[in-house]
Amino acid sequence: MFLLLSLFAFASVSAQSKKEVKTYETAVIMINEGKYKEALPLLNGLVRENKKYVEASWTLADLHAKMRNDSKRIATLQYVAKPSMPRYYNTLMRLATAYHELCDYENAIKHFNMIPKTEAFYYKRAQEKIKQCSIALEFKSVPMPYSFKNMGKNINTEFDDYWPSITADESWFSTTVKCGQLEGQSSFGKSVQEDIFISKKGVDGEWTPIRNIGNSINSLNNEGAQSLSLDGRYMFFVACNRSTGLGGCDIYYSVRMGDKWSPAINPGEPLNSRQWDTYPSLSPTGDELYFASTRPGGSGKSDIWKVKVTIRKDGMLVFSDPVNLGSVINTKDDEFSPFIHADNRTLYFSSRGRKGLGDYDVFVSYKDDEKKSWTEPKNLGYPLNSCREEIGFVVNAEGDKAYFSSDGQERNGRGREIYEVTLAGDGVKPKKKMKYAKGKIIDAETKKPMQAQIEVFSVKSNELVFKSVSDKSTGEFVACVPENEDFGVNVNEKGYMFVSEYFKEDDPFEFDEKKGMSMEKIEVGKKMTLKNIFFDFDKYSLKKASYIELNHLIRFMKENPTVRIRLCGHTDGKGDHDYNVKLSENRAKAAYDYLVSKRIPKSRLEYKGFGPDQPIDTNATDKGRANNRRTEILIIGK
Repeated sequence: MFLLLSLFAFASVSAQSKKEVKTYETAVIMINEGKYKEALPLLNGLVRENKKYVEASWTLADLHAKMRNDSKRIATLQYVAKPSMPRYYNTLMRLATAYHELCDYENAIKHFNMIPKTEAFYYKRAQEKIKQCSIALEFKSVPMPYSFKNMGKNINTEFDDYWPSITADESWFSTTVKCGQLEGQSSFGKSVQEDIFISKKGVDGEWTPIRNIGNSINSLNNEGAQSLSLDGRYMFFVACNRSTGLGGCDIYYSVRMGDKWSPAINPGEPLNSRQWDTYPSLSPTGDELYFASTRPGGSGKSDIWKVKVTIRKDGMLVFSDPVNLGSVINTKDDEFSPFIHADNRTLYFSSRGRKGLGDYDVFVSYKDDEKKSWTEPKNLGYPLNSCREEIGFVVNAEGDKAYFSSDGQERNGRGREIYEVTLAGDGVKPKKKMKYAKGKIIDAETKKPMQAQIEVFSVKSNELVFKSVSDKSTGEFVACVPENEDFGVNVNEKGYMFVSEYFKEDDPFEFDEKKGMSMEKIEVGKKMTLKNIFFDFDKYSLKKASYIELNHLIRFMKENPTVRIRLCGHTDGKGDHDYNVKLSENRAKAAYDYLVSKRIPKSRLEYKGFGPDQPIDTNATDKGRANNRRTEILIIGK
């Protein structure tokens, strides 16, 4: 009886004729079929003729929202947000929510506050929303000094553009495009799909018109959320509903050779699971991939995880040991869209579970090396974050510019577009400023380009800072390093002498791209200088910074198990000759002893000191003498 009375009471204040109900149902069907323009006059007529038909007004407001007509959405709800109207508090909640979704926090709070405690269901939700709006106003009261720039027609299309990605040298730019659906239009009955697009910077410094990356990656289903490795050698992306997939959406990768991309590779478990796995981002060291997943074992809905990566000699990747980033980063709500910066110390991501300005906000966290954890995430603030979704935030290697997608920066009727934003101030920019250099690897004998592994390590910390492989077809590579640090570069390939380079912090970081870095095949009598072996002045104890170089030598010996070497110590021409010979021999023996301690058989090793007797440069200058002070290896058997 209570239910019948309630229905009767509702009908008595919100009565509609059968004709009106029929018209309303027709309009709803049209909306569901994507016929927005056809449904609009039907709903407008209903609202005009029957002011108390609030359901029609709500649906009309929702239609205006779909068609991106914000002012008419608000006006339609204001028309029925009156105490004399049926379902008044429901309408108030809708109006207040509309203000919130349009970033009008003051009006949102005003209308949420009009919900009384007696309306317990709406009151509880309104109080939560008031708290959210108040937090947003706090952020808005201290705007950050951001400067935004639309990327223009060569990057943005007529459709929704999102998930930007850029290489360290800023020569490649990639986006996801929702092809086939214009702003404010329905996708019903249209061929709509997400595809990955790519652009390359021209010789004039301008981006070439962005184009579909092609069917080696894209298919008739959805592909997107792509991420380029720093050197542009790899593209990680998400593909859905493929026969090779484990879940609905899996992470795939493709390898670039010249301007062509290999067929997509699904690495399977443990990177992918039966759940939703997406938003991949490869570390600059090439040994970790950050991603978002709804798999079990997390803190909330979608969490940020990382998985170990091994780059094989042929450039293929192996994944293992997935680890959740923990409660410092993840909340009970959704976190996704991780981006690990080129400094390998700064993580950007989007979250719904933290204090912010609206839906998804962008946060930053820094790696705390001492505590071996991440710092408490910081909201990047207003106006970068807004009441809408901010996702797909990436930062260039130098750390002064970022790229993201938004439909709220201009509200220009073109939907989501890609923007460039200038970063300023501590707590927003990456921890370290990075620089890059391009190079090319060739076979010394044939002069043909070749594929090899490139590793860059910090001399100060003895840590790997960058790792990748050169392009198989061109031999080209891009290496990324921190500014104001000494670092070493090592290039290796089985069957070849490895290449060792050392750069001081004030040295220009550059390689001879035309000549290329020559790799010589292993032959008896061949020599190479270990440029990252270090000793204190007039001493022969190895400095800690030497260990990575020696470990590269150990790997060289293991990959070429029949090779025998002599470690050769050399000094400059200053000082007593016999003393220098003894010093150089002790230094060569120190390297020899390290290799023996790592189980390289003595039968494969010799050492000898030559003092100043085999100079490779003049002893008349500081630079020349520095070049003469060196440790070499000589191939004495293969």
